[in-house]
Amino acid sequence: MKRAPIAVAVIVALALAIAAGIWWSTRPNEQAVTVLDPARVRIVRTPGGMLEVATLQKAEEFGWQVSHTCPLVDCGELLGKTTSEVKVTAHYTYRIPLEPHWTLRFERDHYELVVPPLEPKVPVAFDTAGMQVRTERGGWLSPAAGPNREAVVRHLGPELASRAQRPENKRLAEQSAALTVAEFARRWMGEQMAPPQHPIRVTFREPPAMARSAAQ
Repeated sequence: MKRAPIAVAVIVALALAIAAGIWWSTRPNEQAVTVLDPARVRIVRTPGGMLEVATLQKAEEFGWQVSHTCPLVDCGELLGKTTSEVKVTAHYTYRIPLEPHWTLRFERDHYELVVPPLEPKVPVAFDTAGMQVRTERGGWLSPAAGPNREAVVRHLGPELASRAQRPENKRLAEQSAALTVAEFARRWMGEQMAPPQHPIRVTFREPPAMARSAAQ
């Protein structure tokens, strides 16, 4: 006769456990939601791809030197070195990737638009018609001029690609690039919605490597 109350207690306990499980599994998943004020934020869709925003034309010089190699003495000083220099006008073209959406935030009297950092287009273009190559031999026994002239021209492309990444060259292109981006955003907004009545101020994000070094 004592088994009946025990069985009832077990059944009640199981029912409470099942009810608790159902309640826990059906609890609403709460999280913060960022609400964008439509009066301060405008979302603009972009066509995707890359947008060329600025081209920097810069006179560049690059040199390449070669000398004989000797096991016990400095043959470069003894027999002379061969040095070639090339001068070109490099056309550093910078572009940015078009993200699916651009967010323009209204700040008192203008819109703020933050876009990805400038990326150089490689290989770097240069005017071959104006290219100048000069070679000097340091002595009668120095290496031949012809192969060194070929070497300096062959290494010119990688050297210009490296120089296109220099922060000082990107800074020179940023002002013109910002104007191009602002014009593009204004035109694109006009096609999707009413044109903006305030100027657009463009800021380029820092490259990932610079952002990590600043955080450290």
